Amino acid sequence: MEYTRHSISLPDPQGKGSHEIVFYDWGSTDSTNIVFCVHGLTRNAHDFDLLAPALAQRGYRVFALSMAGRGESAQLTDALGYNYATYVTDCIAIMKNFHIRSVDWVGTSMGGIIGMMMASLHPGTIRKLVLNDVGTFLSKEALGRIYKYVADLPTSFANRAAAEAYVRINFAPWGITDEAHWQHLIASSIAENTDGTWRYLCDPRIVEPLKLVSQNFTQVDDVNLADIWDKIKIPTYIIRGETSDILQSETVSAMRRTNTRAESVVIPAVGHAPALMSPEQISLVTNWLSRDYGMSVAAVGM
Repeated sequence: MEYTRHSISLPDPQGKGSHEIVFYDWGSTDSTNIVFCVHGLTRNAHDFDLLAPALAQRGYRVFALSMAGRGESAQLTDALGYNYATYVTDCIAIMKNFHIRSVDWVGTSMGGIIGMMMASLHPGTIRKLVLNDVGTFLSKEALGRIYKYVADLPTSFANRAAAEAYVRINFAPWGITDEAHWQHLIASSIAENTDGTWRYLCDPRIVEPLKLVSQNFTQVDDVNLADIWDKIKIPTYIIRGETSDILQSETVSAMRRTNTRAESVVIPAVGHAPALMSPEQISLVTNWLSRDYGMSVAAVGM
């Protein structure tokens, strides 16, 4: 199944110019069952190249987005604009551009937090929420690991082999066992420069807001998003990697206690975060989203 590539120019934060957001549109344009898929911190829309067509075959129209500075989307002029306020604003703008009132949401890590913020700050925009290995509590130890990984993001690689090795090492926790899936992940993560070197498809400057909030990584604190979660009462599916350090089992239990419409599943032998590439993981998401929760289909006509 093929997708349609879209791009839209959106205002930069604080009105400092504009940036282009690229996203892929899967399925029938006539469908009013719409799903937004949003990736993790350094990832891009191609992480959903296997999940999106499976959803489209079930009658969904799927928008897989690359946030600013990732994949084919443009970098921001001001690196401090790489923050959740920008991401939420951009997602709302895309919905308005397509006259979409509400969507189902699949978010991995950062994409899940964006989804929680959308559901909390803009009630009605999200009908069902899939959180892939992220929740209301992020420990300072786990955040410290993430911050170091982003701080060490290379600006270039001498050759493709070095770029491929970087992807394999850093995304080993995803638990990918199919070599074809690895090849897809690698091909969608890197690109060749004109001088023959290679780059990872993420602006290394996304680290700047993290450096600022952590005082150059000297003050990393726990993050608690319970205030956001407490406002969310929609059906939610929480996917946790068994060995994840980002989403703890205690956090999942606490989230389910405060939202009776929340369900959860654990993916064995996987860390942060499940790749959503295997047939088993794809079926978990498609089956859960396809269930009838007594809610109307996504409305069009904003």
